[in-house]
Amino acid sequence: MSVLVYAGGFAGWARPAGVLVGVLLAWRRAPFVLVVLGAAGTTALLRLLGVA
Repeated sequence: MSVLVYAGGFAGWARPAGVLVGVLLAWRRAPFVLVVLGAAGTTALLRLLGVA
């Protein structure tokens, strides 16, 4: 559950959204590099937009 919890509190929505994108890409059998970049990119973009 480290996806949802950080330092004893809720980690925010950016991290679970990134994990969800990674899972969907893996489910669609995307190359591993694309899965990692998609998950990290989604998390980074949401954080850049101010979504915790």
